[in-house]
Amino acid sequence: MNLPKVATQLSDMLWFVQALNSGRYPYANSMLVDDRTKCMIDLGVGGSVLRELMNEVKIDEVVFSHCHEDHTAGCSFLPEAKFYAHRFDVDAIESVGKLKERYMVRGTDLEEPFDKFLFEALNLKDCRIDKEIEDRYFFDFGKTRLTVIHTPGHSAGHCCFLDPSSGVLFTSDVDLSSFGPWYGCADLDIDDFISSINKLISIKAETLVSSHKGIIRGDVELKLKDFLEKIFERERRLVEFLGKSRTFTEIVNKAIIYGKFSEPREAFVLFESVMIKKHLDRLMRYDSVTYEDGKSVAI
Repeated sequence: MNLPKVATQLSDMLWFVQALNSGRYPYANSMLVDDRTKCMIDLGVGGSVLRELMNEVKIDEVVFSHCHEDHTAGCSFLPEAKFYAHRFDVDAIESVGKLKERYMVRGTDLEEPFDKFLFEALNLKDCRIDKEIEDRYFFDFGKTRLTVIHTPGHSAGHCCFLDPSSGVLFTSDVDLSSFGPWYGCADLDIDDFISSINKLISIKAETLVSSHKGIIRGDVELKLKDFLEKIFERERRLVEFLGKSRTFTEIVNKAIIYGKFSEPREAFVLFESVMIKKHLDRLMRYDSVTYEDGKSVAI
């Protein structure tokens, strides 16, 4: 098969497909299985890249790693494909409205700018899911078998995919970015994210395919541990800031996670507040922080 230059061969049957803007949001890198059954893992590479691929190969199946818009936006290009996703994320793929509920913008002042971005910039559409998948489900594409690894934390149904024969692990948004783990939606849990990253570390994969960082080889275990450490770094900074009692607004405005708020500021403040609330709840469970008179303080 004569694939365009955006595709890099990972093994006999697996290809890395680089998204527009080098995979930076709102795009996401993908992986192509070039076997008896042709399958794409995620469709957020951008319309021009998808058109290039479709000129060379007929995609039979699409597996979504999770429900977020930068991974699903290309579904309208492949109306005849069979679509798969973890059962916990199906509703937010089949309904953009449900996705907005997870972002907690539905019915708020942020819904209109979200709609403008999702529908006009990304052309996001509701996408039917033909089959739900679970942890340890495996796909048989011919010579290639991919094992599903359920890794909640970034979304409730977030999954990674392992090809045991080549040692290639598609980690989606366990992406090893310098920002670190993102858990700014209603359906997310920090402890789940920690467990998921540790699960991936235990696999000892040789090659990672990241949705936003591309192909990662060498020191894979160390890089996953560094990514995980970002969570604990944030908590250390938060506990230090709570050396004196602070209101929730004061904590959010400190921008411990984002550093500073980009535009649209209201959206990033929302995501910061969601993630900070999750950290405060977690620290309270572990008796590191207490809540008194409307303020949080380190114990």
